[in-house]
Amino acid sequence: PTQSPSTDPSLSPSKVPSTSPTLRGDFLQIGDWRLAHVCETCGRSHFSISSQANGKTSEIFRDDGVHHSGSGVRTDFHGFDLSRGDGTGLT
Repeated sequence: PTQSPSTDPSLSPSKVPSTSPTLRGDFLQIGDWRLAHVCETCGRSHFSISSQANGKTSEIFRDDGVHHSGSGVRTDFHGFDLSRGDGTGLT
């Protein structure tokens, strides 16, 4: 029989995110990670996975199926730059 999450010993408190997920408009935030719809003003729609802890964009997905890896160096299309309005993070 399968155990419920509350009684499953493999789900120790250290494996549970320290903060509850937050869902707002164009993003879902889980801990220091944000999954967001970014760059509304670009010619294509973009979805990114970004880290607040290191300020980097981990992955970028375009609506045409193109995928860009952040490779640990990208800071554009960052989900935490949504306050700029375009989400590109470009200045």
